[in-house]
Amino acid sequence: MQNRKVKLAILVASINDNASEHASILVMPEPSFYRALSIAGEQLGMDVYVVTAEDFQQHTESLVGYRLENEHFSKQTVPFPDIIYDRCFFTEANQRINCRRMLSSLAQVKPYQLLNGKLPGKLDVYEALKEDHMLSRHLPLTLPMQTTQQLLELADRFRGGIILKPSSGMHGRGIILVKRCPFEQSLLIKGRNRRNHPFSVSFKEDLAFERWIHRFISGTSYLIQPYLELSGNDNKPFDLRVLIQKDEKSRWSISGAAVRTGQAGSLTSNLHGGGVAVPASKLLSAKFGESKSERLLEMIHTISKQTSERLESKFGRFAELGLDYGIDQSGRIWLLEANSKPGRSSFGIISDHEAERLSIERPLLYARMLSRRLSPSFVANEFANGRRHHSSSDNQLRPFNVQEVHR
Repeated sequence: MQNRKVKLAILVASINDNASEHASILVMPEPSFYRALSIAGEQLGMDVYVVTAEDFQQHTESLVGYRLENEHFSKQTVPFPDIIYDRCFFTEANQRINCRRMLSSLAQVKPYQLLNGKLPGKLDVYEALKEDHMLSRHLPLTLPMQTTQQLLELADRFRGGIILKPSSGMHGRGIILVKRCPFEQSLLIKGRNRRNHPFSVSFKEDLAFERWIHRFISGTSYLIQPYLELSGNDNKPFDLRVLIQKDEKSRWSISGAAVRTGQAGSLTSNLHGGGVAVPASKLLSAKFGESKSERLLEMIHTISKQTSERLESKFGRFAELGLDYGIDQSGRIWLLEANSKPGRSSFGIISDHEAERLSIERPLLYARMLSRRLSPSFVANEFANGRRHHSSSDNQLRPFNVQEVHR
């Protein structure tokens, strides 16, 4: 009997389809990624298309989507999906509401599975990982920001200063360093504003700083961490992004990892903030020597696998995760952040074609495995919210393959 064609819908927050009499200008997020998924999906015998929350018409029980045809995305009626790959990056509050409503309504008509789970806020992730003895050694102290007095006390406690980051931020927006400068008798503030533009300001009086920080934060939930010296002798900050994914047998495997370096004197290394991507082994070997670089990458592989399994045990099933690491000048590894909607553009930047291929194929192979392995009768209750855990106790560590990652 012929295998049923698996239908995978890529869900995005919005698509700008400016159709006119003469032409149609289609603007969607991550177009090259979705194009690659569509092409690879066709080769694997899968039907892949892109949808938004507005594309589900509940009154007619129909779904409109964008399917790649003749190298262009064409808007057309598409079948209800077996698997939904959530790639929503919300820019407006109503987009999140519409997405939740659409997923709930669609589940009533046709049960589906979410490919990837969703992580809670950064503080909840930190608390979950901190309970693991091995992982706790690699986590910087993380506290919720409560008062400006707390900020000042911590700035005095940590000579290098403290980092404030939004609890749910991304791309380095809104991250600032607060550092006490005793010789100048001032507080130095540097970082990036909400538009991701770098800035620096100093205050001679704590009261003036308190008034400024209230305006800057403006009701947003923030976290506090000690500032870690994660730059080398060139004064360029860097971090290492690992992409770890499930394969077709539901085993965690690293698809790639890349180092992102920021501009000299910058606080962040995000590509959106002007950073560049380089192969991890090349940069780490230059900073720490080839032998130590290999040991660092092997340890990062072990931490990544354990982190993924720990997060699954606490928050449900995942298909992929992006993990950010910092390495200080002594060679100590710090796990800075976990992301359940990882990008992969750095693969192309550093010309790592094998990692690029794996980053595209693995979500598709895992989606196909899920669709065939799980009975549809369990879908609506256990998978509509992406919260079923698959044991991966049989996973074996493989040698670290330095291929490399991310946006």
